[in-house]
Amino acid sequence: MKNNQVHYKMYKAKKNIVYAGLMTTATLAGLTLANVNNNEVHADVVAQPAITATTNTSAASNVSSDVVSQAQEKVNAASDAVTAASSAVVATSVANSTAQENVAAAKSAATSTAQSNANSTSAVASSAFNDYSAAKSTASAATNVSTNIANAYNEFKDGKTDNALNAAQSAVSQAQKLYGNNSSQEQTAENVINAINEYNQNPTVSNKGKAVDALNAYEKYANDQIVSAQKALDEANANQANLQKQLDAAVSAQKTAKTALDNAKLAVNIDALKKAYQDASATAEKAATALNTANEALANAQKALDEARNAQTDAATKLGTTNPDMTALQKAANDAQTKVNETGNSLEEANADLKDAQDNYDVAANRQTTASEAYTKAEAALNNAKAAEQKAKDAYDAAAQDNINEPNEWNDAAEQQAKTDWDKASAALTKAQQAFDEANTALNGAQAEVNAAGETLEHAQARQKAAQDAHDAAVNAQTAAANKLAAAKAYQSATANVNKASEDFGNAQAAQQKAQAAFDEAMNAQTDAAKKLGTTNPDMAALQKAYDDASTAANQAGAKLEDAKAALAKQNQKVADAQKAYDDATTKVNNATKALEDAKAATKKAQDTFNQNNEFATDAAAAYNELNADHAENALNTAQGLLNKVQKVYGYNAPQTDAAEALVSALKDYYLNPTTPADKTATLDKIQAAQNVFNDLVKNANEAKDAAEAKYQDAQKNADAAKAILDRVNNGDFSDFPAVKDAEEAQKLAQTNYDNALANLKNAQANLDMANANLEAAKKAASEKPADKPSTGDDNTNKGEDNTNKGDDNANKGEDNTNKGDDNANKGEDNTNKGDNNAAKNDNAGVVNDTKKSEATTAVTADKKAAATTNLTRAEYKTANKQNNAKAETLPQTGNESGVAAVALGAAAAMFGLGLAGKKREY
Repeated sequence: MKNNQVHYKMYKAKKNIVYAGLMTTATLAGLTLANVNNNEVHADVVAQPAITATTNTSAASNVSSDVVSQAQEKVNAASDAVTAASSAVVATSVANSTAQENVAAAKSAATSTAQSNANSTSAVASSAFNDYSAAKSTASAATNVSTNIANAYNEFKDGKTDNALNAAQSAVSQAQKLYGNNSSQEQTAENVINAINEYNQNPTVSNKGKAVDALNAYEKYANDQIVSAQKALDEANANQANLQKQLDAAVSAQKTAKTALDNAKLAVNIDALKKAYQDASATAEKAATALNTANEALANAQKALDEARNAQTDAATKLGTTNPDMTALQKAANDAQTKVNETGNSLEEANADLKDAQDNYDVAANRQTTASEAYTKAEAALNNAKAAEQKAKDAYDAAAQDNINEPNEWNDAAEQQAKTDWDKASAALTKAQQAFDEANTALNGAQAEVNAAGETLEHAQARQKAAQDAHDAAVNAQTAAANKLAAAKAYQSATANVNKASEDFGNAQAAQQKAQAAFDEAMNAQTDAAKKLGTTNPDMAALQKAYDDASTAANQAGAKLEDAKAALAKQNQKVADAQKAYDDATTKVNNATKALEDAKAATKKAQDTFNQNNEFATDAAAAYNELNADHAENALNTAQGLLNKVQKVYGYNAPQTDAAEALVSALKDYYLNPTTPADKTATLDKIQAAQNVFNDLVKNANEAKDAAEAKYQDAQKNADAAKAILDRVNNGDFSDFPAVKDAEEAQKLAQTNYDNALANLKNAQANLDMANANLEAAKKAASEKPADKPSTGDDNTNKGEDNTNKGDDNANKGEDNTNKGDDNANKGEDNTNKGDNNAAKNDNAGVVNDTKKSEATTAVTADKKAAATTNLTRAEYKTANKQNNAKAETLPQTGNESGVAAVALGAAAAMFGLGLAGKKREY
């Protein structure tokens, strides 16, 4: 909708024709008055002639003179009324023009004021917004610097110095942009980089010395073990040589005894030897099975131990240490979970706020959409109402012009109907304008609600994102803490599994050694039985046959039984003696053999120990060389192999195993943690100091931002209010400016006065025209009547009296009409005083219509009856004489001066009409 609509409103349609007509009418009226009054007209004061019954010539002449004088008097009065009405038209026109100019000036001033207020408040709001944007940018930049320093603190604390330096460098760059290159804030951020660089010059303390010390300690221990083993080996070799000599002598004696025993038992104890051998073989088989089972169990235990140790190593690698602080890790996991819960609650609240803000924004958007649709409908309705009002106004102007051009009852009725339609259209336009203004106000309010809801939604989205980021960070931290705790628990579990596997391996090793001893014992028993039997596969049938043959021979020697018994007793005694000798010899052999075996075992053990200690020392030296070459992993693997060998030899609870485990532990610590980080406390304190500085800056910047935002909000409210006023002014609503309303009311009053003055002028001109017509008719009647025609008698006189009375009646009617015109003029003035525009227009319209009817009726009646005044009766003559005598001294003298005034009035009216024709009126 255009801000200002300029309308060019003319008093009537076809303005040039109307004003030309007004000018012509005024000019003709002036000229007519001038011509009429150029001849001096005086009221004749004459003596009453004598009245005779035979003639009425003189009386008729006097009566005609009186009628003409009275008509002239009415013309003069009507002329004065026209002059007064013309003056009133000029005065009210000037007042109306001034009032219109006042309205235009008031609207222009209101528009300028509203525009100025809108511009100034908008500028203030824009400046406040710029200040708020700058403060917000500063707060955001300061927050970024503080965040980067906090990131540098955390990264440095976690040992990620490169990331810490990158974060600190970002903080420096942002501080330079925000505070300048040589500012104290920029130097504070630089201090963080300097502190980290200073720490990086000596970031760690090497743990290699501990590993070297462990290797040296184990090397000394291994060398001591080698010396001890060498001494034991030498002693075992000497003892073995001595015992070998004793065994050889015992074996020789055993062989002799064995021969004697065998010879004695061949025929006596074959079954016992067989059974002993079979029992020994069965025992040996059981021992072999048990040994195999023990060996398998030992291998499985060794495998389980190796797997447990590998799992322990993997868990230590993931954990990063072999001595986790479970309490601290559990506390860190609990704290991280608490943080997750807190941030989760904050996130839920932020999500709820975001949902509420989104719902509010959707509601406001729906209201704005509804208000916009209502605004569009109201605007369309307003445009339609304007078009209808303009159409009705054009129809009224056309009907009014038709009525002016051709005054009659039909055109008057058409003009009245057009005026009613125009009033209805104007009322509809006013209602549509009010509805449009209300829709516009509602739309502005809805837009303000949408803007406020949108800003609230943006804030809620920012808070939700911050809460989401915080919650994600807390979840990540909780996951990391949980992973560390799980790794620590896994390491503990793996360590417990290693200890259990070591215990199981020791038990399996002990069981295997016991089974090995049982097997060795069973094998020895089998060997002894085989030796006694004389074979490992005896021919039992042959032995049985030999026994049977001997028995048969013995039976056959029954005769010689006693001798045989005596011989048998002697033989048994020999067997017993031989058995005893053999047993003794066997015992000696066994003892000697056992002693020799023990000596051999001791020698072997001593040799094995020596060899193993040499091997252990060699492995330790290899680990030492790998460590010196900075091959920490190779050194650890070598030491782990050494530990496995020691555990196989000595078990898991031997001092040799403890020494090897200490070496492996030292190398593992070095491998996992080759260096110990230097103390970070001083550097962290410096970073924290910088953090504190920027925390204060962020706090101050946020406070400044909040203050700027509040100021901006206030300025924006003022700007919105001023913009709303300007929009109402641009839409033609000046309700915020009482001066405009006052000027419009004054203009309406001036317009009413002007319209009434025009109507009065029109009525006065009509009355003047009627008076002139009556005057012309009277003059014509006076000039056309024969002066010397005698009277025909009383009857004719009476007829003349009747005609004269009719003429008087007509004249009176004319006066009545004139009075009606005056009354109408008075009614117009009363309506003007009321100041009601619509009422005034309606009343004026009524006045004009009544006047037209009066004019039409009076003009026709006067024209028809003017001719009837040529004959006067005696009564009429007397009446006219009385009136003439009464008014003789007061009859106005109208002459050249009045003519000049009329001409001047006509010229002034013409000039005024031309001025109005060229004037552009704005509404």
